[in-house]
Amino acid sequence: MKASSVCKILKTERLAKDIYKIIVARPAECHEITAGQFFHIQCSEEGQSFLRRPISVCEVETDQLSFVVRKSGKGTAALCSRKEGEYLDIIGPLGNGFVPKGERVLLVGGGIGVAPLVELCKNLKDKDIKVLLGFRTEAYLVEAFKKYCKAVEVATEDGTFGYKGYVTGLLEETMENPPEMIYACGPEIMLKQIQKYGKAMGIPTQLAMEERMACGVGACLVCSCKVKAGEDWDYVRTCKEGPVFWGEEVIFDEGN
Repeated sequence: MKASSVCKILKTERLAKDIYKIIVARPAECHEITAGQFFHIQCSEEGQSFLRRPISVCEVETDQLSFVVRKSGKGTAALCSRKEGEYLDIIGPLGNGFVPKGERVLLVGGGIGVAPLVELCKNLKDKDIKVLLGFRTEAYLVEAFKKYCKAVEVATEDGTFGYKGYVTGLLEETMENPPEMIYACGPEIMLKQIQKYGKAMGIPTQLAMEERMACGVGACLVCSCKVKAGEDWDYVRTCKEGPVFWGEEVIFDEGN
């Protein structure tokens, strides 16, 4: 198991309703960090009994890291309330990230799942990239993507920004000039549509799964994900074998 690192919070900012970006000084021991990997972060100061939260890396710089957190309960509320100058206890990087492939690529993000795609977009900035981002209402991180990609489209379910509807509704326009690889992160219902689209078009996909995690190191099995195993299927640990999987591996429940 990786040892934890303590890093100074450089800035905490609100990006949208219940969405916060936390920038920390990069620990010296965090050498190789791949887009799609995550850190297990202690939410509050020592003495408060919250489980660590798995938070994907949003951007990696030489001297700093950034994370985007959705405030959805007491633990993440405590994390989002952390102030500049305080110290954050983090473990990572953990898991397996995205594998860069293809010259013409499509990035599809939904909700908080857009965050790990920023670093991937930066890493692929010399490729032919198109980015599709979906939100319920308030969009965020759009300008971060535009730093590295000119073709960024946004969908909001209520039509307050960009296309009105689900982000998967923007896929049809990619059919005339289909990508060689699709990278996606977001809610399961969105990933299932991306998997279906990729299979129909003969395009490989890489899907970052958003499973609940407890230990973050593969011991508790809370984050099990169903995947193909030869002619059969098996459960694997999202925190160890994932969180990024090849689309053809993943078996989604029929009800989603």
